[in-house]
Amino acid sequence: MTALLSTIFVASIAGSVHCIAMCGPLVGMHGGALRLALLHSLGRLATYATLGCLAGALGRVVDLAFVQRGATIVSGAVILAWGGYQLAVVLGWARAPKLKTTAFASSLVKIGKRRAGTRAWLVGVLTGLLPCGWLWAFVVSAAGTGSPLFGALVMFVFWLGTVPAMTGVLVIGGWIKRRMPLVTAIVLIVLGVATLATRWSAAGISAKPHCHQVKS
Repeated sequence: MTALLSTIFVASIAGSVHCIAMCGPLVGMHGGALRLALLHSLGRLATYATLGCLAGALGRVVDLAFVQRGATIVSGAVILAWGGYQLAVVLGWARAPKLKTTAFASSLVKIGKRRAGTRAWLVGVLTGLLPCGWLWAFVVSAAGTGSPLFGALVMFVFWLGTVPAMTGVLVIGGWIKRRMPLVTAIVLIVLGVATLATRWSAAGISAKPHCHQVKS
């Protein structure tokens, strides 16, 4: 689990420019105030942790219904497939999906009438519900833990890696921004492999030799 969490944290930091590209304008709504940006991040954390908990619970059901650590195999395969699809889009072999955010936009209009602090937190909460493949890949990874607690922990670590970029502390150069789709695809593939690796590691640890003693 430690190896998976470390991988997720590094992946989150490496891909956080993706968050800036998609969610940066939402943080910009708060006028550049650091306090409001932090409240926005806390709102995201509330949604991320909830999603991780629910995903972990779903993963537990999959484990019980099919096979031990089955959720890990499924989640790793899904993330690998998504990373491969992202790479195909970058290489021009596939088309990027079109995302509909009409409901999200209408919710922002309603929230816009709230006080600054409340508005920042609520926008952060809504951000976690965006149809973002990058975000939901980590939710799938949380499901692979097969535990509500560890699922929430996975999403906390993912959130922690995005905080520097989303609060404007991390400065990313234009070279990386232009190549972000490729970086995102590679990171997702690595994350998928790491998720599957935890399943095989767990299997190796749990496989204990049986010693039979002959009583005289």
